[in-house]
Order: sequence, then structure tokens, then C-alpha cells
Amino acid sequence: MRQFPTRQPQQQQPMQQPVRPAAHVPARAVTAQDAENETLDRAAALWTTRRIRSFFLLLDQPLRAAQR
Repeated sequence: MRQFPTRQPQQQQPMQQPVRPAAHVPARAVTAQDAENETLDRAAALWTTRRIRSFFLLLDQPLRAAQR
């Protein structure tokens, strides 16, 4: 009969809590690139909203080919 070596009990290491910065301390300073990215994000969201709105307006219009 084959015998397997016995395992030594492993010690459990305590879970370390992730280090979080205090709420009043900003993670980092806002740069010009961040401001530009925010502006581009808002412009893209506005553009997308307008495209979706235009699409739904086109769906609401009656078909002109059927009226001829």
C-alpha cells in the first residue's frame, strides 16, 4: 500500500486591510489632461444622446413611400 507524506498544518496569515486614503485628501491633483478628457467625455455623451434622439424621431415619422 502506498503511503503519502503527511502535510504540516499551514499557518493562516491575517487578512490585511487595503490602505485607503483619507476622504479629505485628494488622490492626485487634477491635470489639464484630466480636464480635457472630461470635456471630451461630455461632448461624446451629448453627441450620442442627440443621435439616439434623432433615430427615435425618424422612427416616429410616417413612411412617405406608403403615402404615394
